[in-house]
Amino acid sequence: MISLQEPGFIEYIGYKVVVLGHHNADPDAVGAAQGIRELVERLKPDVFVEVVMPDDISRLSTYIIDGLGLDIVERTQAQFDTIVIVDSGGLNQLGEWGKIVLDHEGVKILVDHHTLEDEISKNLDFIVHDESASSTCELVSRLFDDYHLIPTDMTSKALLAGIIFDTKYLSIGNQKAFQTVSKLLQNIGDISEVRSLLYQENDVSERIARLKTAQRTELHRFKDWVVVFSEVGSFQASGARALVSLGADIAIVLGSDKDMMRASLRSSQSFYGQTGLHLGEMISAISETFSGAGSGHPTAAGFNGSGDLNEFKKAILGKIQERIG
Repeated sequence: MISLQEPGFIEYIGYKVVVLGHHNADPDAVGAAQGIRELVERLKPDVFVEVVMPDDISRLSTYIIDGLGLDIVERTQAQFDTIVIVDSGGLNQLGEWGKIVLDHEGVKILVDHHTLEDEISKNLDFIVHDESASSTCELVSRLFDDYHLIPTDMTSKALLAGIIFDTKYLSIGNQKAFQTVSKLLQNIGDISEVRSLLYQENDVSERIARLKTAQRTELHRFKDWVVVFSEVGSFQASGARALVSLGADIAIVLGSDKDMMRASLRSSQSFYGQTGLHLGEMISAISETFSGAGSGHPTAAGFNGSGDLNEFKKAILGKIQERIG
């Protein structure tokens, strides 16, 4: 059974639960996972819950985890009957857990706001999904409301950090997003501590990667829109954000490791507003051709898979040209 309605979520939860985020977990994945853990533990106190962020956790997310004292691991040997996936629209974003999810015979639940890949959505028992939501943390906060619970101070901060991160520090978002922010602020009183968790100086390796990203830029112009590609070995997302801040309307930063290809895409809010080109939907459509998975938001998306970098660029340019000429 697949449901798109939030009430009923807890009825699907077993007694040994793993809450699973995506690789290179960002603050939205971390906050949503912490929220699900607390919600399950409070509604079913006899349930064992472990939170896993597979493969790696971003440096910023590690800072938040340490700052709030969250219990999150990258690997587990625990047995489980229920998997709750948060903030991941595709199995390929789960690393080695992608196959584990496919093979799992117990309950599989997803809480997410990205465009969903067919492969993941057809293998689930219950879905909490809303693409209009600002973040997965917003959806988890709504689940607390559904069950008439107020998240603790620690969880409220984790949820708020995820919302702030995914709304680009509250620069985008609809009425529901800001209503959720207001409710969370009622719990913690002040936003300053959460903002401080999200502020971190880039270390020298990330600064070098950002500079290399700019140095290797390949520029394309469509009418008055500027589309840029670059390649760098690490910090692709940071590099893409840097290129947009420098003036690109769309930035696609690619990287490869052995046979695997990854890409981080960013666009300006004005570009999305005027063209309607949704990066998450675009990369989801392209990913089918490149044996991978891609998903994301209107102005931020990611891809992991295999294939030729030049062919990947051509596919993206084709989609952009279809949209804006």
